[in-house]
Amino acid sequence: MSLHMGSTDQVRHEIVAVCQRFYQRGFIAGTEGNVSVRLAPDRVWITPSGCHKGMIRAEDLLLIDASGNVCLGQGRPSSETPMHLMLYRRRVDIQAVVHAHPPIATSLTVAGYELNTSLLPEAVVALGTVPTVPYQMPTTWEFGTVVSDAMQHAAAALLENHGAVAVGASLQDALNIMETVERAAQIFYLAHTLGRVQPLPPEALHALQALRPS
Repeated sequence: MSLHMGSTDQVRHEIVAVCQRFYQRGFIAGTEGNVSVRLAPDRVWITPSGCHKGMIRAEDLLLIDASGNVCLGQGRPSSETPMHLMLYRRRVDIQAVVHAHPPIATSLTVAGYELNTSLLPEAVVALGTVPTVPYQMPTTWEFGTVVSDAMQHAAAALLENHGAVAVGASLQDALNIMETVERAAQIFYLAHTLGRVQPLPPEALHALQALRPS
């Protein structure tokens, strides 16, 4: 699946493709999760509230302004629209935000673990540090502010008892980040289950961190 910014119709179909990808991978179930793409400084395409993401259609998506008002489409925007809009306000470098409930990454937050990204070269380069945001009511502007504060320099964050959020310069980037978060969580979980978690040595971490985008 190749995703990139383009026409309005193309962007909407790419959002649908990501929703279906998350559903097929078990990152979301039913109406869980939300996806958005910034079309212009004050316009964002976002998934609607109460819509099954595995069956979502391009015509179901809503175009909203920077305050969350619907400019095009029928229905209500995702209940977590404030989180998306706060991330766009704080991060001029991102064009897409995705939120899902990847099972292992979400389980880490329920069990009180941080995500250790120092186990895999790919996670070190793609993710860097992944903060965990303490639980708050996820539909509020206050929650959006807390998440955007935590992600000023982060590509992803775990949301305590509530999944993960990833951002990117494109929708493809954000999708890649979310999948890397879950893979890092899987490896951490399996290593912990086997009885030993062995991070990469400091010299390897230093070399890998130098490869991260500035």
